[in-house]
Amino acid sequence: MTLAERSEWAITVLSTLRQRPTASKARRSKSTKPYVETESQLNILDAETSILSTVRPKVSAALKKLDARTVGNLIYLFPRRHNEVVKISALSPGEDQTIVASLWEARPTQLGRSLKGTETVFGDETGNIRIVWFNQPYLVRHFKPGRRYVLSGRVSIFRGHRTMDSPSYEELTESSALEKLVEHGHLFPIYPLTEGITQQTMRKIVREALSKAVSHAKELMPSGILQRNRLIALGKALWQAHYPDNIEAYETARRRLAFDELFILLLRVLYFRTKSNVAESSISLFPPEGALETFISSLPFELTNAQKRVLEEVTQDLISSKKPMSRLIQGDVGSGKTVIALAALVTAATSSFQSAIMAPTEILAEQHFLTVTNLLQGLTEPSVKQHLISIRLPPYSKPILIGLLLGNTPARAKRELQAMLYEGTLDIVIGTHAIIQENVSIPNLALAIVDEQHRFGVKQRAALREHGKQPHMLVMSATPIPRTLTLTLYGDLDLSTLDELPPGRQPIRTKAVGPERRSAVHDFVRREIASGKQAFFIYPLIDESDSINARATIKEHHRLSTDIFPDLQIGLLHGRMPTSEKKDVMDRFRSGELNILVSTAVIEVGIDVPNATVMLIESADRFGLAQLHQFRGRVGRGSQTSYCIMIAESPSEDAKERLLAMEKITDGFELAEVDLQLRGAGDYFGTRQSGLPNLRMARLADTNLLSLAREEANILLESDPELSNHPLILNEINEMRDTIAGEAG
Repeated sequence: MTLAERSEWAITVLSTLRQRPTASKARRSKSTKPYVETESQLNILDAETSILSTVRPKVSAALKKLDARTVGNLIYLFPRRHNEVVKISALSPGEDQTIVASLWEARPTQLGRSLKGTETVFGDETGNIRIVWFNQPYLVRHFKPGRRYVLSGRVSIFRGHRTMDSPSYEELTESSALEKLVEHGHLFPIYPLTEGITQQTMRKIVREALSKAVSHAKELMPSGILQRNRLIALGKALWQAHYPDNIEAYETARRRLAFDELFILLLRVLYFRTKSNVAESSISLFPPEGALETFISSLPFELTNAQKRVLEEVTQDLISSKKPMSRLIQGDVGSGKTVIALAALVTAATSSFQSAIMAPTEILAEQHFLTVTNLLQGLTEPSVKQHLISIRLPPYSKPILIGLLLGNTPARAKRELQAMLYEGTLDIVIGTHAIIQENVSIPNLALAIVDEQHRFGVKQRAALREHGKQPHMLVMSATPIPRTLTLTLYGDLDLSTLDELPPGRQPIRTKAVGPERRSAVHDFVRREIASGKQAFFIYPLIDESDSINARATIKEHHRLSTDIFPDLQIGLLHGRMPTSEKKDVMDRFRSGELNILVSTAVIEVGIDVPNATVMLIESADRFGLAQLHQFRGRVGRGSQTSYCIMIAESPSEDAKERLLAMEKITDGFELAEVDLQLRGAGDYFGTRQSGLPNLRMARLADTNLLSLAREEANILLESDPELSNHPLILNEINEMRDTIAGEAG
């Protein structure tokens, strides 16, 4: 390849890489840290990763970002997937693949005026492949012609020939553990990474952790359970989960590890449920006959069959006096959860009790208040105050007062609402954390509703439930929760699912594009606005950041207003704005006064503007699947065709998978399954809120395994209710007791 050809190749590949971060300089000396296991070292599993010879100080810090603080964490840091080793002649363009090949040639190369790299030729018995590492000319000193290497990377085509873009690599030596693994199997792990750690470094670290720590892994499962369910030994499962002999061996290992995860979680739920299963009488709510029917008939639409079914389930719970309701309602964006919640609220009010709904953000609480006002407009009395409405619901004779209590509610209005709650004259309160402050008392509370429940901690929900006397609890989520996790996380909650969208909802056309298409996207937005529609523009940051490569809301609002759409009305919304300003902007957007709303993730939930048909998400690779789906749900709420356009500057492989899933899948529950597989359960819910240990191996399709785990958990508790004969298992679930986001325990 001539210098001109190399330069052309470099320009072509660099345009694809979009400024991929360069690798750090190679270190010139190997670590000499010894590993010595002594009797005083009780458990290497609990030792910090720095004890390993392959872990240097900077790498140790980076591992913590992957929640790998200890050696034990490392052996449970399972690969995202495995690549099967293929021959060079069988490489498929566009896919991430692995080859084992010999290095024939390595030389420094000039790839442009100021860009240098390392150019190599690798080969196996089926052919050769030319590979260049950009910005890494020093690699020439490390590559050894004639040696064999494992290389993993995305395959592309240049000038009719296969190539890889700066793949990860690892040398095979006769004495290396990797060489022995290559002899036995042809599946190579692809690990989750973070800045500062390469794939080859991660493989070396995990292999060392496995060799030193697998024999110390705690075997929690009784032998009877292992035998009945034909589960392999833990140590073997851990090795095969990382370096399986074949696909069948991996599945056998995964089954064992997934069973462990589900068994411990289910056992925890069942164990603490029995501890707290003291009979609790609850308030039985009986509204006057016809009151609920009056509410339903006043709605401007027909309930879906799913809404009717879930409303019946909730109503039966509210009537029961055996125990307080503990129910989770989950449904996709726009499935109508708010109507069910409002029906429950008015049921409590017309039964002469108080009720409350708590939302995680002021914007969502305000949206609930606005939605309630709109849904009840046929029953609403003349408005008295901005933060208070009154409705009549015959045959209930008294007016029903509904108040909005936020952290930024004016002091005078806040004192008035607090006094009304204490006196029992405010029937329904809608608010944020402000309704669980110390100076708020709701003595007659019979129903507590928590919206977007995964964004609240256990203590916050418990604080709301402390009002009144054993109030009924209804929690709602617009983030669909896979059934496997529902049974583990919320085994103490009854589940209702709204799996049907109201008629007339249009599918949202979704597309991910590169930044080179931004002008065309802006032209499309202009055409939509010219036809009377509106658009959202979402950005991940409020202000620009030196450390994060993403567009910022404030700067982009200015650019759009002055350079791109100077003739349009563009609003700005972000979390640092005063409540009054946020409300004003939203009111103007809802009324159609604003053509475009530029916002941060603050509009993720709770915004309902039927005239908005375009959702443009900038730096879309900075958001998770659940957030992207929530953003998309802000449009398509009217009868017009709507669009979700995602622009990503230089998405990672993980981000590309998320964006592709968004394009292909519109159903929130299907996306939830993909999201769980990509991120693991701990990341899916946010470990700080849910406290759920990452379910790295359990899958959504593991329904049979889930049933087995539940059956075995019941058998164990029947034979050993206090788990006194299983101290390791008892210790494991005790450590989880205060962190998992269920209501029991």
